[in-house]
Amino acid sequence: MSTDDVIQVSRFIKSVWWLVLLRGIFAVILGILAFIWPVATAGAVFWVFGIYTVVDGVVNIMHAISIRKEDSSWGWLLTIGIVGIVAGVLVLIFPLLAGAFALLVLLWIVAVWAIIGGIFSIPAAASMAGGGRKTLGIVFGALSILFGVLLAILLFSTPLAALVGLIYVLGAYAVLGGIVLIVVAIQARSAAGAALASA
Repeated sequence: MSTDDVIQVSRFIKSVWWLVLLRGIFAVILGILAFIWPVATAGAVFWVFGIYTVVDGVVNIMHAISIRKEDSSWGWLLTIGIVGIVAGVLVLIFPLLAGAFALLVLLWIVAVWAIIGGIFSIPAAASMAGGGRKTLGIVFGALSILFGVLLAILLFSTPLAALVGLIYVLGAYAVLGGIVLIVVAIQARSAAGAALASA
């Protein structure tokens, strides 16, 4: 890569790093709110998701527009942003239906996936040569089946508790993902600044 290319890329990164930072901060705030008010979040997760999706879509569209001259694949980011806004608006228009249905379907998919994955992983692990990997694979398969069955029972008996548990998982994911985005944004800005200073 030539010096001119490095300067162009570094200038571009310095102009858009704050968009990644903004997404990270928003994700961390969303995750913290899920931990502080899990029951309220379980009832309002569709609103939070709808608003988050709309804001994320707007940020993606802004990002796509800002990189359209430098990156030929900016159209994909623009499309993701538009789809995000449409999905968020639909969730906000039909909140109860979208929120409850989506979360319950997601939990059932996780339960079925865990059971099927565990069932298929046990014979796969058993066919390995002896040793720790074989034992670990069988134990993992059994635990996966157990997790799927317990989640299915929980969904049948107390779906609200299952939804609250999902809120905690999503909250943790949002916080961790947000922290990663914040670190990436700050590192990208520092690297771009250093590259421009040395150019």
